[in-house]
Amino acid sequence: MLLCISLLSLTVHAKDKADQPTRYQAVVENMQKLGDELVAQYQPKEGLSTMEGFTALYFDHYEGSGMELSVAALSPTINIKTEAFFTRLINASSNGIRPDQLQITWAALKSQLTTDLALLNSHASQHFSQVFIKSFTILFREGVEALIIVTALLAYLRRSEHAHKTNIIYYGVGLALLASVVTAVAFITLFKNLGANREAIEGITMLTASAVMFYVSFWLLSKRDALKWQGFIKNKMTQALTSSSMFALGLTAFLAVYREGAETILFYQALLIDSKDQLIGVVAGFGAACLALTVIYGAMQRASVKIPYRLFFTLTALLLYVMSFSFVGGAILDLQEAGWINITPIPHFPQIEWLGLFPAWQNVGAQLLFVVPSVVILGVWYIRQCRQRHTPALAQQET
Repeated sequence: MLLCISLLSLTVHAKDKADQPTRYQAVVENMQKLGDELVAQYQPKEGLSTMEGFTALYFDHYEGSGMELSVAALSPTINIKTEAFFTRLINASSNGIRPDQLQITWAALKSQLTTDLALLNSHASQHFSQVFIKSFTILFREGVEALIIVTALLAYLRRSEHAHKTNIIYYGVGLALLASVVTAVAFITLFKNLGANREAIEGITMLTASAVMFYVSFWLLSKRDALKWQGFIKNKMTQALTSSSMFALGLTAFLAVYREGAETILFYQALLIDSKDQLIGVVAGFGAACLALTVIYGAMQRASVKIPYRLFFTLTALLLYVMSFSFVGGAILDLQEAGWINITPIPHFPQIEWLGLFPAWQNVGAQLLFVVPSVVILGVWYIRQCRQRHTPALAQQET
């Protein structure tokens, strides 16, 4: 309901913009012209000046014109590729690389901007069905990830005979939706000229969400044994669900939803601007996605009760871990775009967006640092499992 209200409230703001041509053709032509001038004037010893020029090109033109959100709403993969080109170019100029190398890097970005424009132009004249599919995809794509975490938390409380305490999860979700609306409106109004701050906030939020999902994934893995789970319920649950524990569960739900919420609203604002007279398609797609997520939520809740403990918690833990691994790479990319972290390209390294893998040492290094403690934790957990299984066997032999 809150997202529906925010969607309608943004309609007025978006419609004002929709009455004016977006003119992405002019935006791209202007960026290419300014980029050519920066490359022509580039001197390795004055690389910082060129870096500032390309940084302004990204935040003031690509992002400031709304083109970034419009591209991301249509194809997150293409948008990530464009942002990576920008980040690589900004970092290259700041490091004072040779002019011919900078020219090659700029040529790649220049070509990518043409690809972005072609994508936007192909959706310039949209029918109801096209807008409906886009609107549905945005909410469904962003909502499923948060739904997985929330469902796992609710399943935990219900399976531990504390279904009456599930309100803390719903409170966390509700507050996250409210915070998402406030954050999105702030980005649209107060911080529309502070693009670097937005990228930094997104990066920090993704890192926080990654840490939360990392914890939840291993927590679920440790509870995957049905006998251990039942023993945990009988012996530990009374002490475990203290006020601080309940707050931690609510915070987990809050972060899971908040990470997706503000970005989702911004995507819808971009879609409303570009869809012009197809508001009905946007609303219909939004409603259909809400219905689909509700059906999936109900199915997941029933499945979490019926399927075996080990299978449910193992698969959920694995999925959450992969998501947290991906968020680490995405967070580093956001912080690189904000100028907080440099980028050192890795030649011929694959780029896999859904895993958060990007061809830069900083991104790969951060994910390696994420994997190392995971291996250690898994090793310790496995040793404990072996000991626990070995001890009862010895006891039976002695008797």
